Amino acid sequence: MPMHQSIQRSEVTPVRVVLTVKTGLPLVHAVNAATVLGASVGAAASLPLGPAGNDASGTRYPGIVTTPVPILHAPAEELTSLFRTANSDDELTVLCLTETARQARTYDDYLTTLATTNAADSNIIGLVIAGPRSKVTKLTKRLPLLGTT
Repeated sequence: MPMHQSIQRSEVTPVRVVLTVKTGLPLVHAVNAATVLGASVGAAASLPLGPAGNDASGTRYPGIVTTPVPILHAPAEELTSLFRTANSDDELTVLCLTETARQARTYDDYLTTLATTNAADSNIIGLVIAGPRSKVTKLTKRLPLLGTT
């Protein structure tokens, strides 16, 4: 499995980040998956933060990530297929949250359970793909936004 550490940005291949959760996932689990994966991709892909800003009253707001991150949804089987396809491309940063990870109390518990779980990618509840816009779009363009059908 390729290790993806940092996205190379250029004027020619702008970065795209797309997060996809399992269709029908309870809202609390979808929000948790988006939070965990958003933080993870920010760190793994070194996504840049914009500068801090002030509102009209002078209150300062810290910078936030400058890359839009749409949240899509897909059936479980499609998430697994998407993970396998994207994870085989060295230009993409691919991270997933599995049911095994969601149920673990600690990261060590997760790793211990994962080591004894066959086909761990078959229970993916969330997936984030980052990389060249054209590649990420090609993989995800047919998926609907979360909250739509």
